[in-house]
Amino acid sequence: MNTLVNNFAVSELPSLLTIENGEKVSATFSLSEYQNRQSKLRQLMEELEIDHVLFSSIHNINYYADFIYCSFGRFYGLVVSPEKVVTISANIDAGQPWRRTVGDYNVVYTDWQRDNYFKAVAQEIPNRGRVGIEFDHLPLERLNKLKTVLPNVQFVDISAACMKLRMIKSAEEIAHITQGAAVCDIGGFAVTAAIREGVPEHEVALASTQAMVREIAKQFPNSELMDTWTWFQSGINTDGAHNPVTTRQVQKGDILSLNCFSM
Repeated sequence: MNTLVNNFAVSELPSLLTIENGEKVSATFSLSEYQNRQSKLRQLMEELEIDHVLFSSIHNINYYADFIYCSFGRFYGLVVSPEKVVTISANIDAGQPWRRTVGDYNVVYTDWQRDNYFKAVAQEIPNRGRVGIEFDHLPLERLNKLKTVLPNVQFVDISAACMKLRMIKSAEEIAHITQGAAVCDIGGFAVTAAIREGVPEHEVALASTQAMVREIAKQFPNSELMDTWTWFQSGINTDGAHNPVTTRQVQKGDILSLNCFSM
């Protein structure tokens, strides 16, 4: 029995696909903002004599192509050369990465054969020259597989150099950060309204998170609403900055701590 998946029978599902489903969505920033980022990256590549870059981290893929992946153990990538910007994504995400990508196209790899991700990489990067990768984000096993599919490539670290580029914020980024901080203020006000003796930490945190999500939806109606959260700790739970929210009830005289994250 063959099950149809993305118009292919499972028995013949190929290693790589193109899924251009729906229409492109509005990017987080303007097209000129992404073109400026990609242009600066290409200038860096020229200075470092790098032919291609393969990003694997969520921050660099998002920074240069506006796509935020959800890994669940699968690998993702962004290939940048002087001529193209291409995202590599898993078939489980179907057309969403293509709709989100600010670049030339998206390559989808399936799980039907082992190491199809590396087949996608080998399709987009020639087996020669110098390729920039993120040493601080690439496990040794994955690096070894890259070396297997691209044996004639010299891999060089581009992590720190790209971090320096991201540190200098544009006017659009500063405006976006300012809006995000204002959303966090709304979350903070929701916390102060929810705090009462006997209220559990998680209920206080929920009031903040819900207020922020609704504000993001109002201010950014075309955005993806992802992973906004609140850290709210009370009493003994304030002894660590990243302690999880618990069901502990707020008590009179407690020290309280708060972090709001508008995503």
